Amino acid sequence: MLMCGGDILHMGAVSLDRVVRAELAMELDLGLASSFLVLAEEGHYGRAAARLHVTSPALTKRIQRLERQLGVVLLQRGPAGVLRVTAAGLRFAEAAGPLLAHAEAARQAARQSPARYTVRIGVPAGARPSLARVDLAKITHDLHRSHPEAHFTCHDIAFPELNECLSDKTVDVLWTSAPVRNSTVDSHPLNADTALVGVVGARHRWAEAGSVDVGAFCDEPMLFNPAVSEEWMAPFWLADIRPRREARLVETLATDADHVLLGVAGGDTVMTSVASDGPRLGPGLRAVTLIGAARMSFHAARRRADRRGAVLGLIEAFEALPADTFAEAEPYAPPSTRSLSSRPS
Repeated sequence: MLMCGGDILHMGAVSLDRVVRAELAMELDLGLASSFLVLAEEGHYGRAAARLHVTSPALTKRIQRLERQLGVVLLQRGPAGVLRVTAAGLRFAEAAGPLLAHAEAARQAARQSPARYTVRIGVPAGARPSLARVDLAKITHDLHRSHPEAHFTCHDIAFPELNECLSDKTVDVLWTSAPVRNSTVDSHPLNADTALVGVVGARHRWAEAGSVDVGAFCDEPMLFNPAVSEEWMAPFWLADIRPRREARLVETLATDADHVLLGVAGGDTVMTSVASDGPRLGPGLRAVTLIGAARMSFHAARRRADRRGAVLGLIEAFEALPADTFAEAEPYAPPSTRSLSSRPS
């Protein structure tokens, strides 16, 4: 029996092995078929041979080989080289014409260069410096060697647009810190993750702390963008530590990482960021290690229907990133000698 799409097709006494052997034994030389069509059209060996640029004996051998392959007689030969196509020959000629046309179309398609296209990679706006260890340039260079038809570009996506940038085709692959909640999108969890750090202003009482317990950090007023969906914001205001009703969230409409950082400098509000952002903090900011904080995970998302080779290859390259991709950036060590493991006085 043969399994087909979940259904079982009973084939009676004919076994699958016998069917497979019969199919393998059926060999049809398309060149011989093409010669037969010319011969059937001309109705004469000499004229057909001249048209095919072969001798009449060579053409005769071709037709004999074709008849052996098909197991039928295609032509009745007259004494003067005049031919009569048999009923089997007429049926074969009718079927062979479209077959040869399809074969030629397939040959041309195989020889054509694939259509060029662009793969647009989206990253949260302002996050490119923190993703430097991913080495997008090398990944896309390697992919271009196996997919020369593909061109890659990178785009900063404003925070409120992260959920829609795939479905509206602004980008084709999105690097994210959370899965995209959309039925037309597939989000692929990645092995690589990173530590979270707290970011405070240079005049904040924790500016020189070095490290602080994550529970104490959660008691501080923390920046929060209400225009960004919950799954994107939750890791950054440490939603796993306490419920939202207990969080002291301060609204900001900043749409990129740089403007969020500006909202922290010189004020009492704090924020979290990935550890690899530490080295790019300006003089008005400090990073503190968050003791007990969960690690930030990443996802690579694409439209489910987008099966282009370079898109799938890019997802596979992101999935192949080692778990310690961001390890060299951790732990971040700001210039400090004091550590806080409880709420400051």
